[in-house]
Amino acid sequence: MIFARTNISNSRIGLFTYIGCDSDLANTKIGKFCSIAKNVSIISGNHPTKEYVSTHPLFFSKRQFAGFAFNHDNTFPEYRYAEGDFVCVIGHDVWIGEGVKILNGVSIGNGAIIGAGSVVTKDVEPYSIIVGVPGKMLRKRFSDEQIVFLEKLEWWKRDLSWLQDNIAEFVKIDDLRQKWES
Repeated sequence: MIFARTNISNSRIGLFTYIGCDSDLANTKIGKFCSIAKNVSIISGNHPTKEYVSTHPLFFSKRQFAGFAFNHDNTFPEYRYAEGDFVCVIGHDVWIGEGVKILNGVSIGNGAIIGAGSVVTKDVEPYSIIVGVPGKMLRKRFSDEQIVFLEKLEWWKRDLSWLQDNIAEFVKIDDLRQKWES
């Protein structure tokens, strides 16, 4: 479900993912079962901050601005890509809080939680909780062994009947592990 006034272009969105209103997610690959709050944005584009005299694209891009193009080559990478043509990749079962900003080139691992108002500047490990400006890891949601189990299980790839049959075990990770590791 995609709520009002949300801009999504050149993106791929997985099954059961929802995106709150007033979000801007261009060139983004989003996994299944993601919960994305309102006013979440992918920040596209970079500008040089060292050595270049000007930060304006006329001085590092071959694109035209107001009918002018000074460069014949791109001398600074305007965009960072996370995977293929996607500037951002969001894994499966990711919860992103209200007002989060994610810089281009970032990948967010499966099961991660991004706290409201955070600015994500670097890749996020699976099942990490990220908060703040810039975003820092508060803690992992589960132990390393539990994370390995979930990444191996890939429950988000299972069919709906499997999910319905195992819904009771989704309340506690140890119950799910016990059922599927024995």
